[in-house]
Amino acid sequence: MGIPLLLAVILATAPPAPGKLSEPDAEQLQQTATEEVLANIKSGDLNAASENVEELLKNSPENPAALNLLGSVQTKKKDYAAARATFEKILATDPSFFPARFNLGEILFLEKNYPAAREHFQAMRAADPKNELLQFKVVMCDIQAGDENSARRVLRGMRFPGDSPAWYYAHAALENKLGNTAQARRLVRTAREIFGEKTELFDDSFETIGLKF
Repeated sequence: MGIPLLLAVILATAPPAPGKLSEPDAEQLQQTATEEVLANIKSGDLNAASENVEELLKNSPENPAALNLLGSVQTKKKDYAAARATFEKILATDPSFFPARFNLGEILFLEKNYPAAREHFQAMRAADPKNELLQFKVVMCDIQAGDENSARRVLRGMRFPGDSPAWYYAHAALENKLGNTAQARRLVRTAREIFGEKTELFDDSFETIGLKF
């Protein structure tokens, strides 16, 4: 799917920027528009996604959640320069906005610059060392860079079973790299049985490297 949709899920619950919308039902309108963009991204209709996100930004041009949607669409279109500029614009006014920071690391990962992506996600972990998503991404960077020993060190620090599918998918990624495909499939299947739709983000991340279970 190009870029994991977790950030899009975060967006769907993000409040509108204060003072930007004045209609009585403005928040609901933004919610509906956001959901339309997410559906467009998921279905691969990027032209519709672009149109809908631009419409969303007309009402709230500085809303970080809406801008992050724009950056996600740009990333899906592989316009990484534009996406990077969009995410950096968000962080210039709100340095703590997690989705934009995460997406900057995703761009590096999609560009196959795994050492830089790892450094980015590891820097994010400095402020939140137990974040399971960031642990998973560091493991993925290590595996893609061919550093299985480093991946194992991160895996040893991950909590089992955790609050997300991260432990299962991180171990599945390593098992698959080592040629243990059957074990990787079992781990993914178990994660889906336990976490249901929460595995979509991790399936998306696998798909970016051509891995499907």
